[in-house]
Amino acid sequence: MSPDADEKDAQIVLDYIPRVPMRNGPKRSVAEGHRLDSCAARHVRILPRILGLGAGSDVRRGATIAARRRRGPGELGGIKRVHVGCGPHNLLETWWNVDLRDFRGVDEVMDATQPWPWSDLDYVYGEHFVEHLRLDQAMEFLGHAGSSLRGGGALRLSTPNLDWVLHTHYRRSAVDERQRVFDTIRMNRAFHGWGHRFLYSDEMLRFLVLEMGFVDVRFCRYGESEDPDLRGLERHGNYSVADGKPSVVIVEASRGEKPIVPSPELATLVEDEFLRYVRSGH
Repeated sequence: MSPDADEKDAQIVLDYIPRVPMRNGPKRSVAEGHRLDSCAARHVRILPRILGLGAGSDVRRGATIAARRRRGPGELGGIKRVHVGCGPHNLLETWWNVDLRDFRGVDEVMDATQPWPWSDLDYVYGEHFVEHLRLDQAMEFLGHAGSSLRGGGALRLSTPNLDWVLHTHYRRSAVDERQRVFDTIRMNRAFHGWGHRFLYSDEMLRFLVLEMGFVDVRFCRYGESEDPDLRGLERHGNYSVADGKPSVVIVEASRGEKPIVPSPELATLVEDEFLRYVRSGH
């Protein structure tokens, strides 16, 4: 079969394969009336060879097709915006969605704490992601993400606000003993109930990002940004403000001329005041 025929065959199949469900995007399925006729069925059988997949590949999975139809950051003309820790429900259509787990619709499975294969990215975004990393892993993530950004490229992180958790989950003024017991449980749930490893205050997040070498650090309101391309990204619900304290802290920063690596002060502080206690179990 000629290359032109292969491409034609692949397109026939792609016209029948269910589309990946993206947020606010089109959805199609075979069950909704797009039936495979005998010709398309033949092409489904040869699709693994057309796309260069192994014999055991599940060609029905939308994620596989989507990843091959979308151009990633390493390709010419590819998407230069990386959304880390996207999960299965918060995919962004104009971003390259990556996650540690192979959820349906994810463009690429990767560990964001390991070296990234890209350079010259325009943006890196993570919502409710960095708090699931140990502090040293967060530093590794920031180092790899920042090094993959072009000069002037931007990082945006949205993460639970420690100040809000303290204010709303543990009421120091409570005089009822049972209420204080309940609040103690709620406080611990905020740390462990959703797999959180480290919660950030404004001050800690600013210090971390600056000491990693980012510049122009600024805090933003939920869904807002001075950069139009970074507006309206947040998808997690239940956002609230209590006595001026937002439930999430959102930071943006840019890559400057310096390498994105931990400063000696940051490395020493994290090791002496956190990691050695974590490792020892004390």
